[in-house]
Amino acid sequence: MEDTRHTGFTLVELLVTLALTALLTGLAVPAMSRVIDNARLRAAGETLAQQLQLARNHALSYHVPVFFSVIVDDPEHWCFGWSETAGCNCNADSAGPSSCTTLHGNRNLMRRRRSAAFPAVRLASRTSRTLRGIRFSPLRGTAGAGTLSLSNRAGTLRVITSPLGRTRICAIGQPGYPRC
Repeated sequence: MEDTRHTGFTLVELLVTLALTALLTGLAVPAMSRVIDNARLRAAGETLAQQLQLARNHALSYHVPVFFSVIVDDPEHWCFGWSETAGCNCNADSAGPSSCTTLHGNRNLMRRRRSAAFPAVRLASRTSRTLRGIRFSPLRGTAGAGTLSLSNRAGTLRVITSPLGRTRICAIGQPGYPRC
């Protein structure tokens, strides 16, 4: 006797499966977008704070003043960097005299970050003084106070440098950091 049972999916089963898959994908994409925005904002904030701390440590270790420069062409096109010379240009591509470099052994190290590494993250300064730069003193690592704000759809992070050279991060609408 021949078995007439068919294996496989019916058209109705296939359509129900596709509809459920489309629904779950539609719910997951916005959540994933929020996760990516959150990660980009955190990375930009942590990188900025790390570079400020590194500049201060360099000033203390090598007994030279260090200048931290920020250039904001527009809120989404910005860069920051630091050097032992005032007014370094973080937009400079080569290791020239105006670039944000430090001598390490017998080679120049680029000390800059650009907004291209953090898509859709905006940078703003609360004072025009910060845009000109922050100077870290070789004695005690003191600095000019300044606040830089990084923001995107996930929220806002403020990177604050105190007159004593301490750098901290606080948040507006961003979990995991103290509130501003």
